[in-house]
Amino acid sequence: MFVDILGFKALTESNPIDLEYLKAPERLPSFTLESIDKFMAASRNQLSQTFSGFHYSLKMGLNLASTRHPLTAITFSDSAFIATTQFSDAANIGVDLMHSMLTQQIPIRMGIAYGSFAALRFSSEVSLDGGNHATEFLGTAVVRAHAAETCGIKGLRILLHPSVVSLLNDPSHNPVSPDGKSPAIRHLECSEKERANKAGVMNEVDYWHLPTTRGARAWHCLQDMWNKAPQSEVEHYEATAEAINRMRIAQGYEPLKKLRRRTLPS
Repeated sequence: MFVDILGFKALTESNPIDLEYLKAPERLPSFTLESIDKFMAASRNQLSQTFSGFHYSLKMGLNLASTRHPLTAITFSDSAFIATTQFSDAANIGVDLMHSMLTQQIPIRMGIAYGSFAALRFSSEVSLDGGNHATEFLGTAVVRAHAAETCGIKGLRILLHPSVVSLLNDPSHNPVSPDGKSPAIRHLECSEKERANKAGVMNEVDYWHLPTTRGARAWHCLQDMWNKAPQSEVEHYEATAEAINRMRIAQGYEPLKKLRRRTLPS
């Protein structure tokens, strides 16, 4: 799975790097959702908030996931690759991360693919004059996950590369949910217009399975991001709202007649 922060380049160009703020969490006694929320609120620098929120939420999510199944994670400044053995494990990490990022108003998009993966070498050589940091990994899953995320489909989405499609109904990769009625990871088709993309991505993960209170908060945060977005970024939030509307319809809700609304009908 490849995860990427949307709009990070523009944030970096328009905000200074606040090293004191970014290094401060190293001195925190523990990482909790409450401590992170308070810490994020202490800065008015959107770059610092986005960078810190992404990395701390990713760290917490990976720490929890690693207690359930093996994984390999390779993290960069505004993105990460996460490799698991089963599709459902990667998708669950993606769903949890999407929920966390939405409520922090950090826009991300993910691509999930199936294929080969090999992590060869991780090393850091530090001297007084500088350093050399190497991360060597490769595989078809890496290339395909990146292709899915960058296929041209807009918005906060978890996009599925065609290599994953055969796994969606494979119980070893997508076991039946506890209710015994459906696969643990649900998916739906992207819109007809979106399906004409360069990577052949046709499907996405349905991540809109939230308790009422959390769903309301996530929707409010999406609307806040939409309201604050520059005109060049508005299409991402419109596409996200349209995708969430399709997810709700798939779950039996009535279609939303208006996407720019603060509350969701029950």
